Amino acid sequence: MKNIISRKLKDSGIENYIFEAKIIEEHAEKYKLDAYILAERRIKREPLQYIIGEWEFYGDIYKLNKDCLIPRPETEFLTEYIINNAEKNALILDLCSGSGCVSISALKRREDLQAVLVEISPGAVNISRENAVINKVSDRIKFYCLDIIKNCGEIARICKPGLIVSNPPYLSSREMRQIKSENTELSHEPAAAFDGGADGLDFYKFIINNYKNICSEIVFECGISQHKKIIELFGQHDFKCGIIKDYNKIERVIIGKKT
Repeated sequence: MKNIISRKLKDSGIENYIFEAKIIEEHAEKYKLDAYILAERRIKREPLQYIIGEWEFYGDIYKLNKDCLIPRPETEFLTEYIINNAEKNALILDLCSGSGCVSISALKRREDLQAVLVEISPGAVNISRENAVINKVSDRIKFYCLDIIKNCGEIARICKPGLIVSNPPYLSSREMRQIKSENTELSHEPAAAFDGGADGLDFYKFIINNYKNICSEIVFECGISQHKKIIELFGQHDFKCGIIKDYNKIERVIIGKKT
């Protein structure tokens, strides 16, 4: 069976076909599923992470569903920043929290921290609650299914965080059109979690403009080559900025601190 599935994945253009065939077979055996059916889903470019329903992030296991983005290695830099830089006993406000991986993994390593997770998708909120239980930090997190734009005032009343962290939608309209036109893994992930407006910066502009008065620090993940524009946005509100590069030396995390 292993050779058959591996060959099917290879013939369909799956790059890591040997590794993925192994994961599919192990998952099928563990849950008594048909490995060939799982492989067919992968051949149609459904992400492996959705097929098996979980993935690793920062050394922790996260349940996934199609309502939340798949955790990516570059996002670990947000978690790392919280762990290393959040003040003692700080409250973290995580906007566009998705599966919850950023703050959950941070709280798992910083027992003094608490977090408020805000996400617009009910399905993603449900999975983040489950992930908090799995990783044993649910007693230090509150979850809200809210629109960070429409419900900005309500969110501001809910908490006064020491640190806001966000991995918001940041693809441009042009990039979104490209995703919709292609049958790739990205086309299976929730479009709303990618769509950052015409230039990909809509959420950065809104968060900086409307949340700047409830915290002293905002930390973002950003897309390739977006860092300069985000730094400009911070500069308009007297924030000083820092940059963290990811594993590929790409400017990935932008830190804005009030001066």
